[in-house]
Amino acid sequence: MNMAQFFYYVQDAPWYFHFLKPVLQILEPLPDNAKILDVGTGAGKLLELGKSQTGFRWEGADTDNEMLSEARKRPALLDTPLHLLIPDTLPFETASFDAVTFCSVLFLIPNPLPLLEETARILRPNGRLVALTPTGEGNISPKIIRQIGLHPQNWTFFLWRQMTSGNGRVWAQKETLAKFARQKNAAYNKQIVFNGLAAVEWIQF
Repeated sequence: MNMAQFFYYVQDAPWYFHFLKPVLQILEPLPDNAKILDVGTGAGKLLELGKSQTGFRWEGADTDNEMLSEARKRPALLDTPLHLLIPDTLPFETASFDAVTFCSVLFLIPNPLPLLEETARILRPNGRLVALTPTGEGNISPKIIRQIGLHPQNWTFFLWRQMTSGNGRVWAQKETLAKFARQKNAAYNKQIVFNGLAAVEWIQF
């Protein structure tokens, strides 16, 4: 099993749905037929969930072609555009999307500002940038175990917690999206989710 195949396995673990769910909730107010780009889509789980629950038009993008190959294995994504990216670039027309999502992506990039500038460019007026990031905080309590349920694949939840905590705490301290929103005179919001283990941030341009 290579890394892309393992990431597919992780994304299909029951806990990962609960991790992604806040992003779908933030997108709910968008109008019917809104066009959404998921950057760093990996094996495509957010796209699959989004297409099953909303009437939006989804597209995915990633810098790893093996990840996109795994995403293409999902039957729900057979007609979904999946784009291979060069880092820090979004080769799309200006003002072409209603929302751009980043799930466990931005906190791993040493300098995300070029990518954020590109995101602002491709968003339409009143478009949304939505980012989901581990916090490195919160507790693995009985509540969260009950929420995600008992399943053999959920061992990856504990691995995720261990591997993302450090970068998650650094990301929270930097307040990168809050500062970027102020620079753009845009509205910024943040919500702690997933029993304190993650944060969803969104900017309304």
